[in-house]
Amino acid sequence: MKLEETLIIVADLGELKVYKPIKHEAIVNGGRDLKISYSLELLTDLDYIATHKKISDIVSDKAGNFKGGNVEDNKVEDEIERRTLKDVAADIENIVAHEKPKQLFLAFPKEMHPALMKELSAETQALITKNLQADLVKENKNKILDHFTA
Repeated sequence: MKLEETLIIVADLGELKVYKPIKHEAIVNGGRDLKISYSLELLTDLDYIATHKKISDIVSDKAGNFKGGNVEDNKVEDEIERRTLKDVAADIENIVAHEKPKQLFLAFPKEMHPALMKELSAETQALITKNLQADLVKENKNKILDHFTA
């Protein structure tokens, strides 16, 4: 698989990482064979702080204390998720516009994956050749490529 001019984006609602595959060539078997391998270079690592905060850090009741959850708290959580999802999509769009890859590999958690795809432009979606519904943000970078080539 040719990976030149490919970007690999792994993201969730808390973090986004962008990798660029770097090609390595080696002569093996006494000069008879050429071995090609790839490593990943981290280009960007973004954190989305709002999703890491507790609701009680963001809102409080009239007395300044936060006591238990309620329906309004769920609305606040949903709004934070919605806005963060839009931020993730906007960052992906900006990265694609800046780096101009010929293909894109994307991994995003299953539960929010369809919503992210709706936020991405048709041009960006057309570049996605490998699209995983998985959270690979915490995965060892040396193993990320295996998920896309398996």
